[in-house]
Amino acid sequence: RLATLVGSLYKDNQFVNALFNGLSAQGVLVMQLGEADSSDDPGADMGRYQDVADIKEALQNVGFESMHIYDEGHSHFSAPWSYLICFKDFKSRARWYRSSPEIEIDLRRRIRRAGSGKPALSFLDAPTVIAYQVPARAFETSYCRSEAPYPWECDYYRGIDPEEAEVPMSYLEARKSGVGEFAGRGLFAARDVPAYSHFDIGNSVKAFHILPSSWSVIVSLYGWAGDNARCEFVEQELYTVHSFGEGYGYFALLLGAKHITVDSGINNFCNHGCNGTHSYGNEFGEGLTEMNVDLEHVPTSLHSNVAYSPVSERHWRQMLTVGDYTLRDIHEGEEILCDYLSYVADPDNWKADVMRLRNECSGEEMGEIAEYESEAAEYEQK
Repeated sequence: RLATLVGSLYKDNQFVNALFNGLSAQGVLVMQLGEADSSDDPGADMGRYQDVADIKEALQNVGFESMHIYDEGHSHFSAPWSYLICFKDFKSRARWYRSSPEIEIDLRRRIRRAGSGKPALSFLDAPTVIAYQVPARAFETSYCRSEAPYPWECDYYRGIDPEEAEVPMSYLEARKSGVGEFAGRGLFAARDVPAYSHFDIGNSVKAFHILPSSWSVIVSLYGWAGDNARCEFVEQELYTVHSFGEGYGYFALLLGAKHITVDSGINNFCNHGCNGTHSYGNEFGEGLTEMNVDLEHVPTSLHSNVAYSPVSERHWRQMLTVGDYTLRDIHEGEEILCDYLSYVADPDNWKADVMRLRNECSGEEMGEIAEYESEAAEYEQK
């Protein structure tokens, strides 16, 4: 796959350190890895593929926080070749997950026009770059054939296990919550729901995703409108969108910067279970609640970055919308509560977000949606 000299060079710690240290804080390294994987190849750490596995490991060990692989068939080789993009800072991967219009604008701004008037790029446009965001299935297959260590995500996110217990939406209903005066609507069991049941897996593909760049624009415009007295109408309209995301969505940093996912069904009416009383979620939180968590540091169980994983790149939507389940039997008429602590694991706002949860649990502060509806009612009365 790689020439012996090149393979040895990229495994040399001194050379790889020099590459890393020679980049700026948001630096990017791009390298070719030779012929692209095929579905019948062995594990990524076996035989002739060992050099590539060693290179990836060396790049991770030296400090590259985000690595992405893609294949390209227009390189004039006998087969498609694979390329690896390495971001020094995890936050830089947000640019990897830009939308098609953003990429198109960048291409027009940064690529000099050809003198002939013809397109300067023969094989590259925004849709092509978007396709690079999802590695070919062959990369995932060889990655999951690795043995040392075996990637845990291969058992959890490569599709839906048909044996998993699923509860349809007819088992759920939304009505006034009973968790507090300012709670608004809540999610209730319309029938008995057994433990370890997932809610409406089929409709999880319809979840609404606000990508990092889109959310950044919303937040920036909302702040701008709030600072301009003549833009009250604009602020009110943006307040609706902002509150929709903040109130019904859950945050994640999987794509490098803050982005939001909003469930398509009535799952989004699930309120927070204060002090560990939630009945829907997962068991990765290690008994942490908004009351006992360290305010200065985000627990690693809630916020961890994987530098390289074709599985995560191919199934990140599933990772965000599927995986939670009922933690115990839930009886008909009982309110179902979720764990919002896992929704706010942003290191930049961790303390403020946890304090807000504490205040909501003590009744000192309204939830985002209750606050929005209260202010909207006052605005209409003016």
